[in-house]
Amino acid sequence: MALYFCGTGFALWALIMVLRPDPGFAADGPWLAMFWALQIGIGIAVLHGVLQLMRRLPKLARWPAWLLVAVSGAVGSFLLAPVYWLIGETLMQQALGFPATTDDDDDLVAPLGFGLAAMLQEFSDIVGPVTAAWLLISWPQLYGQTSTSPLVAVPQAAAPMPAPLPLPSPTESASPEPPAWRAALPRELGGDLIAVSSELQYLRVWTTRGNALVLGSLQDVEDGEGAGGMRVHRSWWVSARHVRSIRRSGDAAICDMSDGRQVPVSRRRKAEVLARFGDGARYEMPPAPPPTSTGLVQNKRLSPTWSDTGL
Repeated sequence: MALYFCGTGFALWALIMVLRPDPGFAADGPWLAMFWALQIGIGIAVLHGVLQLMRRLPKLARWPAWLLVAVSGAVGSFLLAPVYWLIGETLMQQALGFPATTDDDDDLVAPLGFGLAAMLQEFSDIVGPVTAAWLLISWPQLYGQTSTSPLVAVPQAAAPMPAPLPLPSPTESASPEPPAWRAALPRELGGDLIAVSSELQYLRVWTTRGNALVLGSLQDVEDGEGAGGMRVHRSWWVSARHVRSIRRSGDAAICDMSDGRQVPVSRRRKAEVLARFGDGARYEMPPAPPPTSTGLVQNKRLSPTWSDTGL
């Protein structure tokens, strides 16, 4: 997640440096580069924090993801207004002494000091660009979003399950109000988790019936599922009952899951994973049906007795 925000922030900074919009003061290139880096870096941090706080509220977590991102952009703009004003007016103009740029209309209006009027003016100036930029940064995760579903990606169709539908996990039945990320899962996916991976501020959740992308963090999964599984990697959580085996791969290890998925184990967590699951961990498969008489004959031919060999 940090790498993604750093990359998108740098791309946005490079675009602004090429377009060279008027920041409200006259300064040389290096100072403008510093100014826009502060604006973008602080902006992404605040917007991401607002989105994380909003998605922890169960009612808001059910909103369509595009709406949640847009509202977080507007709320974040309100919080960023005084910060951006201080960076532009106090730091760049007063502390560093860069003169303000004015046009004919600005010459007729006295500059506003720090106060409610100045903050409202700053908010009205930035809410549109900030919200648009935040939606653009989140676009890879919002692609394909529908206006009625809280999912960010449509779950893949799962193969029909021959076994009876699994019962909800003990954690689900014990909690009257499931965590926000579980409440956002489609009902058709059930509650039998296999693995969960982190994708930016979203979670890719795999169950025995398919997968979906919802807002959430792995810390929420760890806290909600408890002993039902464990975090084996910075970006992966696995359900304990769906771990077939742990395979060593050089200095690292890999979790073989019941659906055939291979989940990497980080070096830092390898000892803890091996201590819990061991090298011989196996997923408990349903009991096989009793062998038929044909099967007994075939087994006998594959493993001949002394009488079969004539010895």
